[in-house]
Amino acid sequence: MPYRITIQLSGVDPAAPAEAVTAALRKAGVRFEVETIERIPQAGAEAKPSGPGQAATSSAAPAPR
Repeated sequence: MPYRITIQLSGVDPAAPAEAVTAALRKAGVRFEVETIERIPQAGAEAKPSGPGQAATSSAAPAPR
């Protein structure tokens, strides 16, 4: 049975925000799939909408290597 885990990463490279986590999971032999990677506003910071009615930026995860 698969599980979904949500992890919030702070202070990461915006070009590859989940690279360290995915590398660690691969090294440990964990089978996983990244569904989405979202940029969320920092606590106390005003969100800058990227379009009408949008506060967070979301995109599909890149294809597995």
